[in-house]
Amino acid sequence: MELLLLGLLYAVYEITRGMQRGWSTTADRNGRSIQSWEDAVHLAPEQSLNEALHHVPVLAVLAAYFYATLHYVVTPAVLIWLYRRQPAHYRRARTWLATVTLSALVGFWRFPATPPRLLPQAGIHDTVADVEQWGWWSGQTSAPHGLGGLVNQYAAMPSLHVGWAVWSGWLLFRHARRGSLRGFGLAYPFLTTLVVVATGNHYLADAVAGALLIVLFGALAGRVHLGGHVFGRTSRARPATHVPRDTDATSRAHRPSPHAKRPPGDSP
Repeated sequence: MELLLLGLLYAVYEITRGMQRGWSTTADRNGRSIQSWEDAVHLAPEQSLNEALHHVPVLAVLAAYFYATLHYVVTPAVLIWLYRRQPAHYRRARTWLATVTLSALVGFWRFPATPPRLLPQAGIHDTVADVEQWGWWSGQTSAPHGLGGLVNQYAAMPSLHVGWAVWSGWLLFRHARRGSLRGFGLAYPFLTTLVVVATGNHYLADAVAGALLIVLFGALAGRVHLGGHVFGRTSRARPATHVPRDTDATSRAHRPSPHAKRPPGDSP
């Protein structure tokens, strides 16, 4: 069942990636609409963060490694950790992650959006591509050289980088016993948001949408019951309700009637 679920998610991703041909015009228009909305509400930190990162090469390389590595390492590591250390919470967390990912893939299909680094005349540097000589990724995406064609370039809204980071961070903070893991769980989503925005891979609006998607499905996972399960967690049977005996009725049933004939010698 686990492999079937992963296969389903990958199939949906491949379908959306295969449909991206001819999407560039629509994706550019959607990317500009996100940029315009951020400008209208005066919440557009992408260019200032990107420029600051561009002028500090050491930080740019570290951000590129963060972007190209942790997204693909932390999430499966948290899944394995839950399976081995917190099995009671694993199934619910796994289904939570799968439903969020599936809904995001549908979002990529219905609302393809060009990320800031690829949007014409956006003035954003492609940080990961600029420092590709320092890592294994290609100038096209964070995927290794030769595998850039496997990635959907327009899968920007919502940001699964941020969504998965919020999922991982919450589970580590909630269930880890070591303080260092709990601290990492708190810091990881914020650092991921900073990295994806500063490197030009996502708008801040993409990051907020990814986080809200995780919160929404997390709330639903705690309340929606399906066939005796709560998104993979079996509901515990309620203990049988104890019905107190009517002691008064029982005592009346065994109490002799005042009109009953008493044996000789009995006192009233």
